[in-house]
Amino acid sequence: MSQFEKRNRFTSTRNEITTMAKRSDIDKAIKNLMDWAGRPDWSNEQDTVFAEHLNQASDRMGTSLDELDRQLGESGSTHMLVGIIFEDFISRRIPPDDRNIIDDYLKRRGWRESVIGRRYLQQLRDSLLSLYEIVDISPGNYCDVRDMVRGGEPVRVYEHMATQSLVKWDTIAARVLKTGKKHIFSGGILPFTREAAQDLLNVLDNNRTKSKKELHRLVGKAAADAAQSQGKLDTQLLQQSCPVFSQVWLLGSLDRLQAPLPELINRDGEELVFTETRFPVEEHHRQEIIQRLDATAEWERDSVDEPLWIWFMEGVSTAKPKQGIGIETLQDGQRPISGTLELKSGTLIFTANSMQRTERGKANLSTLLDGLIGSPLSKIQTPESLMAEHDEQLEQDSSEKTDPIDPEVSSEIIQDYLDNHYRNILDQPIPMLDGKSPRQCTRSKKGRKKVIEWLKSLENNEHRRAASQGQKPYDSTWMWVDLGLI
Repeated sequence: MSQFEKRNRFTSTRNEITTMAKRSDIDKAIKNLMDWAGRPDWSNEQDTVFAEHLNQASDRMGTSLDELDRQLGESGSTHMLVGIIFEDFISRRIPPDDRNIIDDYLKRRGWRESVIGRRYLQQLRDSLLSLYEIVDISPGNYCDVRDMVRGGEPVRVYEHMATQSLVKWDTIAARVLKTGKKHIFSGGILPFTREAAQDLLNVLDNNRTKSKKELHRLVGKAAADAAQSQGKLDTQLLQQSCPVFSQVWLLGSLDRLQAPLPELINRDGEELVFTETRFPVEEHHRQEIIQRLDATAEWERDSVDEPLWIWFMEGVSTAKPKQGIGIETLQDGQRPISGTLELKSGTLIFTANSMQRTERGKANLSTLLDGLIGSPLSKIQTPESLMAEHDEQLEQDSSEKTDPIDPEVSSEIIQDYLDNHYRNILDQPIPMLDGKSPRQCTRSKKGRKKVIEWLKSLENNEHRRAASQGQKPYDSTWMWVDLGLI
């Protein structure tokens, strides 16, 4: 049995094609080629290609192929990766005699394919997997893509299914084929995050540099440059780099799938948990409790009219935690809040965001209000359980009938908010820009590249948000103009 039980996977993919798509000449040719790929005389070559794509990532992550298959299957990504690997296999020329499975199939069974089917297989055989950036898109119709490896002008690719889930500035690994006067995608498409796309480009650049140095060493720089253009070098690079696409994509995907939730801590470096502690209170003690709390500096009245207090504990750390994600509630953006207190009928409710603060608060209140409150009872809620509860509430709210907001009103609200937000942020330090503001970064060539990538990330996230909510995306063209990047 080969990696990912590929024969079963190919059969599953073939069945999906033949049941979901019309039996066009191209579909028929692909189905027949998949059947041919299962022949014993191509088995070893299939295994070799799959191993090149999968084993390195599996070894680096310390994950078995079965576990890798399970994780990708749960995320719904297996079929995408299998498509990429299969197309690498059928487009390869295997040494020493440059055997190719499509050539083999067309030579022995090509007579049963139409002219369109044969031409499609030949185009697939001669195609290159590359990394593309979506620069414009019409969902359900076409997308304009720019080759991020070879450069050049954008190409319009006509595609129905994939363009319904893609948005502007998405990056994908794909093969672009020319059929007649139109460009289309082949079957295999892998979506890359912008971070993973940059990692892939860095690896390809390193490999390109190594190849040039080796060629210069063998035949000399002048002879090598005369013999091979940049286009030829890029073609050779992509012909040899299909497994690199899978490996970078796999490592990024597995990192996201396997990564635990980040450790959440408060300003004191304590694990974040949300606690609610209730002290029983007899009504005749109510006024004295209020007086004692109002008389101490640690407990500050939050509202003159309501029995609500904020706990500003003395000696609290103001240093930023070195590990984990620090979360803190601040009053007026400056003073760290250690807890809150509310006096209700029959109970005094104390809330805090760590077990340590809860214990300190209980001790503080037990001393301060000795003889006025009963024994405390605490309830704990982790961030994970809070998020799950929040998701349940959202699901419940969405199922209930509500008066819809006018789309035009909603769009105006979002537009006004984002206008104000981005006008302010252009002069503020951005972590992605090494702590500089976008305006500062545009003063250098290197900085402008970073700002362009930052703007693309913003627009990509906005287009994905708008698509998920059925809204028109925010038009940020003015930011490119304002920063002199148009």
